[in-house]
Amino acid sequence: MKILRSRFVIALLIVITVFGLECPVLNTKADGESALKIDEYDPIYVQTQSVLDENLAKLEKEQSLKTASARNVAEGYISKDKESQERVEDIYEEIQARKPKMSLLGTYELTAYIATGNPCASGVYPTCNHTVACNSLPLGTRIYIEGYGEYVVEDTGGMAGNVIDVFVSDYSTAINFGRRTAAVYIIQ
Repeated sequence: MKILRSRFVIALLIVITVFGLECPVLNTKADGESALKIDEYDPIYVQTQSVLDENLAKLEKEQSLKTASARNVAEGYISKDKESQERVEDIYEEIQARKPKMSLLGTYELTAYIATGNPCASGVYPTCNHTVACNSLPLGTRIYIEGYGEYVVEDTGGMAGNVIDVFVSDYSTAINFGRRTAAVYIIQ
């Protein structure tokens, strides 16, 4: 049996030497590192390379699908963003169309007055945040006072020039209001 084993080992070494086959275990450098040679005709190398190529192709395909999917999602967001931007622009245009046209009358001095219990010069009773008195503007004129809002000239008073008297609810509010200036626009 020992003779048979030694003959087998010798025959194997001869086959390896004659056909140039390499054994990774026997093919080592002096420092212990493997000195493997890869031969493109080696069936293991060819099989391993084909598996690696298939996996690489799959990964590239998955990556391109992910990229395409991400691109589609991004394009979807971009189109939705464009749609929402267009909608915002449409709403803005609609607001501008509905917004009353205003032209600047100038800077007016503002004062405040309170109810006397009598109706205004226009015949209606004064209302807070709505009624103003002015001698230089006709009754019924709609005005916008910058920083205060929209008012209607419904009363007249003893003021002269560019003075507007704003109706307020009570005496302390009128005293605290004092005298102020603001730009006044006429609403057309």
